[in-house]
Amino acid sequence: MTQRRSRKNSHEKKESQNTTSIKMEKEATSKHVTTGGEEPSGPADLEDEATPKHTIKDSVFRHLFSDPRYGLQLYRVLHPEDTETTEKDITYLTIIREITNGIRNDLGMYIGGRYLILIEAQTTWSVNILVRMFIYLAETWKNYIAREELDVFSSRELNLPVPEFYVVYTGSRKKRPEILRLSEDLFHGRCKNIELVIRMLYNGENEGDILSQYVAFTEQASHFYKTYGRTRETAEKLLAYCIEHDILKEYLSSRKEEVMSMQGVIFDDTIHRKKIMEKVEARGRIKGELKQAQETALRLYHMGYDAATISEIVDIPVEKVEKWLSKV
Repeated sequence: MTQRRSRKNSHEKKESQNTTSIKMEKEATSKHVTTGGEEPSGPADLEDEATPKHTIKDSVFRHLFSDPRYGLQLYRVLHPEDTETTEKDITYLTIIREITNGIRNDLGMYIGGRYLILIEAQTTWSVNILVRMFIYLAETWKNYIAREELDVFSSRELNLPVPEFYVVYTGSRKKRPEILRLSEDLFHGRCKNIELVIRMLYNGENEGDILSQYVAFTEQASHFYKTYGRTRETAEKLLAYCIEHDILKEYLSSRKEEVMSMQGVIFDDTIHRKKIMEKVEARGRIKGELKQAQETALRLYHMGYDAATISEIVDIPVEKVEKWLSKV
């Protein structure tokens, strides 16, 4: 009989610590802005590469609207009635929460201490954005309360900026609701005690406004990469086309190399979908191996081996083997 493999009786447990940080920056009009406090990527980023990067941290959406000039234009799409707010009234915030793969918001803005605006960009439809927004809000309030030294146990009501939630959706889903509700779209009416509402944005309010241009840019990016592939040459053609057709012309002209380095992740959840497929394939392999082990265990059982011996041969815990055998 072949030498038996020894069972592994000990398992290591790794405790992961959830760490949360929040970065807030108030930028002057003339200063170039990048999110997360990182230096902008320059021409050297693509110097030795034939294809656009897939590891750059900032998406075009975040990079574009984290510049107060364009952030103000976006705010005015959302609040056209407000003509007094200026770039100096915008304070940016970025939430970074390390939970397994990490959670990071796309764009957060305080507007003159009056509004807290959280905006996400999506190309894949997911109502789970409601949960993420809830997390972002909780983290933002926690840090705001600590920074302002507010007393949550006081009898006086807290003076907090009014939160607003938006998702800019640029995917191909045909059904496009105006809003998402936590109580309805996630809990399907089973929970009425808590609510969070997200306004869905599919385009700008007026042709040529900054949001309409961003949506047009993502549409052209999708078309160019699908038609010509993800190459540096394609990225150059995309930028040239958009500049020629007044799509984010000012931004793309002044940030060409930085945007070139971001082309691989214009759609952040493209990477997310890739990771999901990798996990599905890994689960499939594990499931296949487990099925093979179960079949081997049953054959050995019919040959007269006991559960303990079978467990050592197939390298499966004896409790699991006994459960298989109980069904025979």
